[in-house]
Amino acid sequence: MIAGLMSLGSATVMRALGARRPRLRIGGADMVVNELGPPDGEPWVLLHGMGSTAVAWAPVARRLRHDCRLLVPELSALGGSRPPGASLNVREGVEFVRELIGARFDGRRATVAGISLGGWIATRLALAHPELVERLLLVNCAGYRDQDWDRIESLVRIEDLEGVDRLYGALFHRTPLPMRLVRRGLLAAYRSRSVRHVIDTLTIDDGFDGDDLRRLQLPVELVWSDRDGLFELEVGRAMHAALPRAGLRIVPDCGHAIHWERPGALLDATLGFKSRIPG
Repeated sequence: MIAGLMSLGSATVMRALGARRPRLRIGGADMVVNELGPPDGEPWVLLHGMGSTAVAWAPVARRLRHDCRLLVPELSALGGSRPPGASLNVREGVEFVRELIGARFDGRRATVAGISLGGWIATRLALAHPELVERLLLVNCAGYRDQDWDRIESLVRIEDLEGVDRLYGALFHRTPLPMRLVRRGLLAAYRSRSVRHVIDTLTIDDGFDGDDLRRLQLPVELVWSDRDGLFELEVGRAMHAALPRAGLRIVPDCGHAIHWERPGALLDATLGFKSRIPG
């Protein structure tokens, strides 16, 4: 039931922005992709995080749609897609986005932006297929190997409302009122097969370290919340130190879910990065 409700919500919001939502059969998965903007616009791919949908990018998509060609895929059944495991894990996500860029951008390289798990997929994509990626925008990015993964898993593998409250402490500095009203919905989402497939199939090889990041010669912008309780600011600083061509924008008084708590700050960071000439 939660997947149906979240899928309906995402479809309603994205269609209100003018998105087309074709179903694409890519890599054996039946995936919904929100497409916005002029066909010849600057190519962007926007990747949401675990337990979320394309709506996470709605404020950004509203602005970028005027002069950018946007692909905003639904990475799990929560957004209406039908991948075999109910969601795409990191490896599956990389292959899907690789094929999506090849199919939809006619050989043009894309700016790839990702929140949390979406940033993890974007980073692994750039490492594996640098010919496809013009720039990276990584928002509270998951995947950096050198951190306390037992603590992180204990926060995201939730079973009850007490677990939701612990997770909220990591996601938010000040919990927005709408999120206070949907605690049971978030519990259902994080107990769903869509989220559990990602958690259960992650391996050490999916992560990346400083040596991996030093291979990335493309422009990267890191956007990090100072109160992120999942992937702490020190992780962002370590990634920034390793990346050859990276900026780091720190968002104050905000938890991990910047797209819900400080959407204006995420929009400002995105527009600032977009305004810079690639290279």
